[in-house]
Amino acid sequence: MKILLAVAVVSLFAAGCATTDEPTRLAQAECKVAPITTESATGVRSRNPSSIEQRHAEMQLATSQYRMQNLRTQGMVFNNVEDALRDCR
Repeated sequence: MKILLAVAVVSLFAAGCATTDEPTRLAQAECKVAPITTESATGVRSRNPSSIEQRHAEMQLATSQYRMQNLRTQGMVFNNVEDALRDCR
């Protein structure tokens, strides 16, 4: 019995030493916050916004009354606005 316990401890120790310290790569989410234009409201495919326009749209959404209402009613869980803003970081 002691031998089995010793073998189990040694095998766990060896398995722990075999791990690498490389950071785990995760897929980067695509930021879906985009500036509202008349073209996008009508369904016409709009051009790709510049990074400045993209960041401005994120800032507007982050400080909007709509976001604050969602935070009060739904909190951070299952909140699409918070998920969209989190994906942009």
